[in-house]
Amino acid sequence: MSIRKAVAWLIPVGLGAVSLMAIVLLVWKMRFLGANWQEIVEISQQKRILTSIWYSLGVSAIATVLSIGMGILIVRQVLLHPRVAKSVTRLNASFYFPHFVVALYVYLIFAFIYPYLGEYHKIYGTLEILITYLLKEVPFVVFYLMTTYRKIDFSEVELVRLSGGRAWRIFANVEFPKIAPQIAELMIILLAFIWTAYEIPGLVGNSFPAFLGVVFYQGYYATDVSVQVVTMFWVIVVSVFLLLLAFVLFIYTQKYRSFLLKGSGQL
Repeated sequence: MSIRKAVAWLIPVGLGAVSLMAIVLLVWKMRFLGANWQEIVEISQQKRILTSIWYSLGVSAIATVLSIGMGILIVRQVLLHPRVAKSVTRLNASFYFPHFVVALYVYLIFAFIYPYLGEYHKIYGTLEILITYLLKEVPFVVFYLMTTYRKIDFSEVELVRLSGGRAWRIFANVEFPKIAPQIAELMIILLAFIWTAYEIPGLVGNSFPAFLGVVFYQGYYATDVSVQVVTMFWVIVVSVFLLLLAFVLFIYTQKYRSFLLKGSGQL
């Protein structure tokens, strides 16, 4: 096995081992604090933790899908219309602004709009979260996919087009097999980051249903030990879910990775 392959396997294995170790330590701490399944269920219902989990997961999934979809559309426009490339390079500016700063800008803009909309509604906080993440994650998706798209042989695109295939068929038959591993990686990165983030939902999110990161932060530092135990339990559940999702996506996209390895010396 080459050094590159060894490092490529060592990183995910190492991260997985660290994650499993953290889960084991959390389980041990829960037992040390006297975890009780019935109490976990009751407190989860009282604090409406499940509501926050499903709400934040839904918003995170929507933000992830929109970010990836919009990023792919922008990359395709750059390749079809090279003049757009100069405009897209300006997206680099987004990397100089932290998520919290972008959320603050969005908050200030909406603060001027809300008085004209009337009474505050929960959908406003959700929209602010979505807009903030789209402003930050779409540029990330664009630059994540740009190099791979530039490696695609456009004679394949022309072949599908000449056979009567439209944009969707071109994407499904030519582009998707090339970028499937990166889409899977983007899904895990964005979903895990957005679903468990604290700073943006803490600034522009709703008080209820609260985002998962806010619930975890409040629960972990709660004075009630039973609330801390429940928080640790749901941290474990979320961690295991994300690990399993990453594993399934990795296995599913393994057959598509040969294109990414061309020219990298890993074949």
